[in-house]
Amino acid sequence: MDTTDRIAKRVLLIGWDAADWQIASPLMASGRMPHLSALVERGVSGNLATLHPILSPMLWSSVATGHTADKHGILGFVEPLPDRSGVRPVSSRSRRCKAMWNLLTQSGMKSNVVGWYASHPAEPIEGVMVSNLFEQPKGPITQDWEVPDRAVHPPDKLDELKSLRVHPGEIDASVVAPFIPRLQEAAEKFPKKIAHLRGLMAQTASIHAVTTHLIEHTDWDLTAAYYEGIDRFGHEFMHLHPPKMEQVEQEEFELFQHVITGCYLFHDMMLGRLVELAGDDTAIVLVSDHGYFNDHLRPDPREGKAGPTDWHRPLGVVAMAGPGIKQGESLYGANLLDITPTVLRLLGLPVGSDMRGRPWVEALEATLDAKRIVSWEAVDGDGGTLGPDDDEDPQAAQAMMQQLIDLGYVDPPGEDAEKSVREAELEGVINLATSLRHTRRPQLALEALEAVDEQYRDTSMLRMQRALCWMALGEADRCRDELKSLIEADADSARVQMLLGVLALNDADAPAAVAHFTRAVEAQPSSPDLHLKLAQAHLGAADLDAARPLFERVLELDPDHAAAHHGLSEIARRQGRTGDAIDHALDAVARQHFLPRAHLSLGKALVDAGDLDHAADALRVAIGQVGHYREAHELLADIYARQSKPAEAAEQRRLAGEAGVALASRRQTAPASP
Repeated sequence: MDTTDRIAKRVLLIGWDAADWQIASPLMASGRMPHLSALVERGVSGNLATLHPILSPMLWSSVATGHTADKHGILGFVEPLPDRSGVRPVSSRSRRCKAMWNLLTQSGMKSNVVGWYASHPAEPIEGVMVSNLFEQPKGPITQDWEVPDRAVHPPDKLDELKSLRVHPGEIDASVVAPFIPRLQEAAEKFPKKIAHLRGLMAQTASIHAVTTHLIEHTDWDLTAAYYEGIDRFGHEFMHLHPPKMEQVEQEEFELFQHVITGCYLFHDMMLGRLVELAGDDTAIVLVSDHGYFNDHLRPDPREGKAGPTDWHRPLGVVAMAGPGIKQGESLYGANLLDITPTVLRLLGLPVGSDMRGRPWVEALEATLDAKRIVSWEAVDGDGGTLGPDDDEDPQAAQAMMQQLIDLGYVDPPGEDAEKSVREAELEGVINLATSLRHTRRPQLALEALEAVDEQYRDTSMLRMQRALCWMALGEADRCRDELKSLIEADADSARVQMLLGVLALNDADAPAAVAHFTRAVEAQPSSPDLHLKLAQAHLGAADLDAARPLFERVLELDPDHAAAHHGLSEIARRQGRTGDAIDHALDAVARQHFLPRAHLSLGKALVDAGDLDHAADALRVAIGQVGHYREAHELLADIYARQSKPAEAAEQRRLAGEAGVALASRRQTAPASP
């Protein structure tokens, strides 16, 4: 395949599960993460929006493929066995579309893939693949363990690579002490935590040892390495990170408060070695699938939120540097689906038009557009993929299942295999519906939910999912019908009250919306999103004095909340504080670039300031994100008229008319997003 406009000789893709700028940035500012700082300074960086639901196997499969869950087929942590005799962890055989390393194999390129989530058994790609079960210890940490069958491809690399694994027993006190200064005391009082820490460090070090070895000793076009450590450290120790959580014992906090910081410094040291080995001709792309709540927003079990995924913050990190990449600039509007298209662009390969993401061309010095093909799925040739009927490795599957149980992601399977299968299927449907709804396909989400066997449709979870779909489709009455039984069961539920509040807003009943959102906030007083809904209800009722402190409260809870900055921008504009309106609108779109209403607000504020050129730019962005956007078209038409551009003004008025007709044809105005 033609790669004449290749930007980088090689691409090193580094996945840091759960890495978060909220922790990394202060450490960088204090000089304690010099290698990440250097990467940011010589490249581009920014927030990376996650997908929903925020589940690692789904997310990292989207990173690797450029597709959402309905396309790649991985819908959770486990799936039914083919004969429905039980469940198994999702694996490489679960994926229904090609990953980037399959595309490179078809293009005559070589890849190294190390530890990627759901990559066992290793695929027979061109290059080397080391699966996510390669480094997983089985049995007591004091004993040796065998590498699972088919964890390495090609098989003749096994002996070379297995000697690089780091055993937990090799992690001695000198290695652990930087994480826990009072190590001896901690080991006496919390031996299990120390054992877990040793295991996590060994697994992370094993991934790093194999990755650096392959970078140095193989020919490659892509090396993709997945480091799970930050996420695993977070699940074990984030509740002990400063500031101290109220429910944490003082002694435990004092002993383990430095572990998360140590974890980030550990990863920075490894990053330095990776960049050094990769060389100047390699593009470095560092990403995380999501962030991790680390401050006052950490989930409180007393509010009913303590599951593993409740800790996942929806903004991850991206930093990219190397040949052909701009220096010292910020990247806006990036999300997980953009990563595969960007890697393909860097390597001179075409992007599939069926991929929902985009290459980050604004981060590249070259101005050439990315080449495109209809779909890589239609490209013939062996990409080294596995089929769903490949032999199962029961021992490896059991080891992975136990890890998921230990992390709290799945419940231990009971003796009732049929029940386990049914629960896995239902969870998969809910996850699929959530993915479809969050990617603005509520009708498809509803169809997936309706396909569930009738005897299981009346669960509260499925009713809530259907209610959210009906709301997104503008079917308020059907949404209310789904909520009836939920109201009877738990009228004070924050989510039920939130939905009722949104329905009230759609009915232009501001007082009722305020009442519902107030009850929701009372149920979950630390939720920024619920405070936001209450603020928006007051704003909708033009009660600016009530709305403003609520938006400010959202920012106290979450300073990166783009919608709260947008709300303050609207208030400032209505109050004639044009400068503040512009500043808040810019703050909003800097944090979440895909926010059409904020770009519209920015355009309005810039018009008020007399800056028509930049106002027109903001409105064009809003229109580009939405398509037809009547209010933006109308304002842009006014700007063109004031600039003596009658043809452009007439075209915008025509488009505004089309947008109005499209809006009127709907059964009701599109509802506020829940």
